[in-house]
Amino acid sequence: MKILIICSNLIGDNVLSTGVFSHLKKKYPNAKFTFIIGPSAKPLLKNFPNLDKIISIKKKKYSLHWVNIFKETINEKWDIVIDLRSSLLSFFLKKRKKLIFKKKPKCHHVTQLNLSFGFDCSNLNIFTNGEENNEAKKNLNCNKNKYIVIFPGGNWKPKIWQVENYNKLILLLHKNNKTFKFILVGSKLEKEVYFNSITKNISKEYIVDLFGRSLTLTAAYFKKSYFFIGNDSGLMHLSSACNLPTIGLFGPTNDTIYSPWGKNNTIIRTKESYEYFKKICIITSFTK
Repeated sequence: MKILIICSNLIGDNVLSTGVFSHLKKKYPNAKFTFIIGPSAKPLLKNFPNLDKIISIKKKKYSLHWVNIFKETINEKWDIVIDLRSSLLSFFLKKRKKLIFKKKPKCHHVTQLNLSFGFDCSNLNIFTNGEENNEAKKNLNCNKNKYIVIFPGGNWKPKIWQVENYNKLILLLHKNNKTFKFILVGSKLEKEVYFNSITKNISKEYIVDLFGRSLTLTAAYFKKSYFFIGNDSGLMHLSSACNLPTIGLFGPTNDTIYSPWGKNNTIIRTKESYEYFKKICIITSFTK
């Protein structure tokens, strides 16, 4: 059995879609999965146990990248095609069954998936491998310390809480509990921007630097940590998918749709609502 899943480009949306993957894997345990996915989110799937192929979306002008994707998928006979992008591709492929995600923008993204597909998409799961799990186990002394994950970055400046505030938070938490250690996560570029400021006046023995490490290795560390605090982001969703208690910080983005999914999670947002920011067009003006 062959299943094709056409995924989003974004890390966060793909993490929130892992419940779709988990449901299909459980229902069709012998199926082989092919994913079409953006390059930044591609590493999320490296350990998926039923993986047959990953087709990475390398964007071209005039959406010509879809021509290459079409060529890679047209000759297969798919048993199920799941289209999370609501694209045209699925209409042209040979398939027995097709499911297209239809957004319902007034509820959480996972709830939208449940309503659109008619099955339970809420069991988010990030697969980690033995090497990743062993590294996290080796480097984290969970019998002695509690590890707090901090993500100070983000892909859009209005979403980002000032790094000086994260530094103050770490100092306060450390002052009140010396068993706390802090795992810093993000990209290599975010390390260059934030590392020195966020670790100011903090001994390096209390810092675990995971900046620039892979998403699945980061997930292995998340699974052994105490809680996460960070900006609305793909890493925030990765945290909740690893069942790590998560505090998501929201500014101008929509927490109704993108709050961290699951129990023991919460959000803190600005006093202004998403509707306020939408009304003053901050979302349009900053994303052009």
